[in-house]
Amino acid sequence: MKERSVCLIGSGGQGVVFAATVLANALFAKGLYVAQLQNYGAEVRGGSVMAYVVFSESEVVNPFLNSFNVLIVLHDFNVSSWMKYLEYSNLVIVDDLLVSKNFCRAIKAPLFRKALEIGLAGRENVVALGFLAGLNVVDKDDLKKALMNTRDFEQNAKALEAGYELALQMRLKELQEFSK
Repeated sequence: MKERSVCLIGSGGQGVVFAATVLANALFAKGLYVAQLQNYGAEVRGGSVMAYVVFSESEVVNPFLNSFNVLIVLHDFNVSSWMKYLEYSNLVIVDDLLVSKNFCRAIKAPLFRKALEIGLAGRENVVALGFLAGLNVVDKDDLKKALMNTRDFEQNAKALEAGYELALQMRLKELQEFSK
């Protein structure tokens, strides 16, 4: 496996760093080499936050990237600071409610809406992790194990499952639309 990468971008308070850490722990427990980096301002809440994970079966050579295999944008705060990543990343997923800009290459996913729907507002970060599992980027059970010792495990497990199901539903819809 060559090096792969997943980046999450959002607003401070959305749990972007938490999600990247859970993802890194899940991949590391699977026996992969992992590097997890984050970038955020001095603001605790409301500032722009970016966290990403680089993983491989062999040593991670350079964890400093300008593009990602998967880029998930949970909020469009300070859009100019991360625009370059959008342009060069392979798969871009944006929250359909919290990202107001229309990016032609991006897949819009109702991550925040799904968290609201299941009564877990503020867990769109974990819904996004489930979405990654539904895209076969990471194993859902590995993520669940990585979440095991977190506060509010039951809510996190519910959000993870909701994101997983959402990804499966969206993939099915895309295949149905493509086959018409």
